[in-house]
Amino acid sequence: MRVEHLAIDGSIITVEADADLSTRISTTGWAIVPSLMRAHPFAVYPAGYTASVEKAVRRNNAITRKAVEDYDLKGGKLRVAEVRMATATGGFRDLTVGAWEGKSGCLTTSMVGTERERLIEVFDTLQFSERSAGVAIDSPITPQPREPQVIKEIPGLGVLNIQPAIHSTLQGIPRMRGLATNTGELFRIREGSNALIFVSPTSVVRIDPLTEADSREMLAMTQSLRVEWSPRSNR
Repeated sequence: MRVEHLAIDGSIITVEADADLSTRISTTGWAIVPSLMRAHPFAVYPAGYTASVEKAVRRNNAITRKAVEDYDLKGGKLRVAEVRMATATGGFRDLTVGAWEGKSGCLTTSMVGTERERLIEVFDTLQFSERSAGVAIDSPITPQPREPQVIKEIPGLGVLNIQPAIHSTLQGIPRMRGLATNTGELFRIREGSNALIFVSPTSVVRIDPLTEADSREMLAMTQSLRVEWSPRSNR
């Protein structure tokens, strides 16, 4: 089976394997926001994710400090809420959470404190666009402090954290040769762990096994695995 996914920076991620690849993805990255004049973290989820955010807030016993408000923005609906979260030390932390919902995806971020107007300005000045495969940020994406990534679950294999094969992501790869597969190399993260690193010419993929995963089945599936990260500028 072969599928294509849209990364947060507009790159196309191609995944091919002898497995069920029908699961959807989430993608994250840091983008330069004009109104902040610095990089800020964002995540993109499938359309309808705002309902999941509201459930998560309630599940984590967060207190909504101010009513959720919706704004028409850039052809979609921006939903903003100020919440108070309990911390592990017994105190509280105030967050302003925003989610822009379109027809094909949901772009989200948050800011510490009660920053409703500032968060609206973040979405207003950030350049992003909606496509059939999801939402991509058109403002500059930076690999620091964290590279863009795509997260996808493949039944029988695990949860894949996919990043581009650039200098920063390749630094942690052993210099010795890994186990050869049809399209790349495979490394074990550490002794006693079933987590794997798959490296292809264009991608670095961490594979975290699901609880019920069989290690022999995982290794067999990686032989057919192909993951290609095609940057927007290469298309």
